[in-house]
Amino acid sequence: MNRHKVKIAISGREYPMHITADEEEIVRKAAKIIKESISQFEEKYELRDHQDALAMCALQYVSKSLYHEQTEMSNSSEIEKKLDALIEEIRRNFI
Repeated sequence: MNRHKVKIAISGREYPMHITADEEEIVRKAAKIIKESISQFEEKYELRDHQDALAMCALQYVSKSLYHEQTEMSNSSEIEKKLDALIEEIRRNFI
């Protein structure tokens, strides 16, 4: 894949990255969401230190990710149980 260099600005700092064209849109969108979250935390909690807002932003997104991961695993487990029950029913009735 063809990678190119971009600079992504977050919280007053630029971060050089080598990414593909497909990744660039996602990375830029993620940076925009992070910037908006930082601004919201700074405004809501009257934070003066960007580091505090960035830490709270990271905590929020990792917590959401873990919640969704846990929910997804739970849903997968439920689906597996239903499939197992259906397979057992098929075996009892047709085999």
